[in-house]
Amino acid sequence: MPPATKHDARPRRVARENAIGRKAPLPAKLLPQLATLATAPPRGAGWVYEAKFDGYRLLARVDGDDVRLFTRNGNDWTSRMMPLRDEIAALGLGSAWLDGEITVLDPKGRPDFQRLQQAFDGAGSRDIVYFVFDLLYHDGHDLRRVPLVERRRRLKRVLDAARPGEHVRYSETLEGPVERLLADACKRGLEGLVGKRADSLYTSARSSSWIKLKCTQRQEFVVGGYTEPKGRRAGFGGLLLGVHDEQGRLVYAGKVGTGFDGASLRSIYAELKALEVDRSPFHDRPREVKGHWVRPVLVAEVSFSEWTGDGRVRHPVFHGLRSDKDAATISRERPREVPSMSPPKARRSAPMIKVTHPERVIDPASGATKLDLIHYYEAVAEHMLPHLEGRPISMVRAPTGVAGEQFFQKHTENYRIPGVRQLSESLRPGHPPMLEIASAESLVAAAQMNVVEFHTWNSTAADIDRPDRVIFDLDPGEGVPWDSLRDAAKLTKGLLELLGLRSFLKTSGGKGLHLVVPLRPSWSYDPVKDFSRDVAEHLAATLPALFVAKSGARNRRGRIFVDYLRNGRTATTIAAFSARVRPGLGVSVPVAWSELGRLTAGDQWNIFSLPARLRALRGDPWAGYAPDQTLDVAVEQLGRGRR
Repeated sequence: MPPATKHDARPRRVARENAIGRKAPLPAKLLPQLATLATAPPRGAGWVYEAKFDGYRLLARVDGDDVRLFTRNGNDWTSRMMPLRDEIAALGLGSAWLDGEITVLDPKGRPDFQRLQQAFDGAGSRDIVYFVFDLLYHDGHDLRRVPLVERRRRLKRVLDAARPGEHVRYSETLEGPVERLLADACKRGLEGLVGKRADSLYTSARSSSWIKLKCTQRQEFVVGGYTEPKGRRAGFGGLLLGVHDEQGRLVYAGKVGTGFDGASLRSIYAELKALEVDRSPFHDRPREVKGHWVRPVLVAEVSFSEWTGDGRVRHPVFHGLRSDKDAATISRERPREVPSMSPPKARRSAPMIKVTHPERVIDPASGATKLDLIHYYEAVAEHMLPHLEGRPISMVRAPTGVAGEQFFQKHTENYRIPGVRQLSESLRPGHPPMLEIASAESLVAAAQMNVVEFHTWNSTAADIDRPDRVIFDLDPGEGVPWDSLRDAAKLTKGLLELLGLRSFLKTSGGKGLHLVVPLRPSWSYDPVKDFSRDVAEHLAATLPALFVAKSGARNRRGRIFVDYLRNGRTATTIAAFSARVRPGLGVSVPVAWSELGRLTAGDQWNIFSLPARLRALRGDPWAGYAPDQTLDVAVEQLGRGRR
């Protein structure tokens, strides 16, 4: 049986603990920290290990008697696990966020993934066990900026005092050399271990401060089709598997035909039949692979012995379908070497300026403080400054954080920010001087003065009346699924290519995506804006069910507004690498077009997770960006096409 602490169910109010963490309101939503697959255990001290459970990630939000259960993607599954909800409510935690894994145990006490799925399919949700391994919020205090060992120490005391029943258990820390712990876990039939840096803070992103050590190779695959059964077998013969490559294409990864029982063959076959399509979803399907094709939306968890040289899995075994994961995010999981290292210097080092109220929580959703934001801008300054230098800016200040009052600042007025440069008044006669961020010091100084967002003009001070880019802001209305936004980006890119224009992609940091077209600064603002409006109207006229060219929430309900208004003189757009004044502090991030298929949201990265992406990048996602295009031919072709 996996390590666990169990008590008889005796619900009672948990005694008040000495406060740790920051006093803060209970966050409405949280997303989990995710672990990185490691090639081998890191050497050295400073790591703690727990069993890796074969189940679903689950976060529990407790607000008195109101308990909500959320998957890793933020889906509310409370109604599917009412017995577990009731048992957590009976703990008397007051206010809390718990993080853990749910599973169902087999007769030998081992987590069994298929039993977990069967529990959801029938009335077996009473068998679900919640192994809790982290406490993110408790008793009016946000604990995410508290080191892991302190959070777990508090969690154990809280659960010991609450005396949970059979189905809420504390995930114990395993003691001993990690090599022996991993060997023992594999011998007992567990999936492996999870290692965590003892001093790590909690961040809602994938991080190398949490690692996975697996006993066998095992990951999720997209189901792209199935084969006919042979002999007396019912339903189907096997599932045709795929993963997304670096270009976002679904590539074939092999077939799995073992691990099914009669019930799963029947139930999965019914799902497959409902998803059948005529064409293969695989980019590179080998000619010898025959089958029935399906829309690539199902996710299968499969274990296997190894990857072959041509990208196929050897000896695969099916474990179940994953309804908690998005098929569009599935790619080949590649283990990383995790070095033994001290905590990131950026968190420990002093900022380059004096920071007032560094401990102030500016975003209750992520637990981010003012100092966290300042450290973020220090970390990304070298990447962000090329997108700021020479351009007039507008800044969004939020003195009390995301939930408080916000206002734009375009001039120094009565509030001067050290290091922020004033541009010449001649650039806009009759108005106060515009501002420019031209150094890391001025970027950080602005953050110290409570600036969260940075917006820039489409032209530079060197040629203020002629923009050197045109931007198409794809802004989804209410009810637009993410897949539709991805399709809209591809279609807009395709139209621009037909007009002879290269475009570059970035997330907005909010709900949408931005396509940026670099230009030689030869046209004035009005004709550039007219061109962007014509593109938007062409898209809306061609695909009115997907696009709309008129602003306003009523016009774009269920559709995507192609916001061309960003291209007027004095209009601004969120700068690349700027944070957003929204819950979670999402960031606008330049991405390669090959990454579009793996994007899952416009705020996919935040101030905590983006620095890790930048360290891992092997090249510039915007390689080839240069203001060397003109609109002459594009305007002519678009006008001809509209006639």
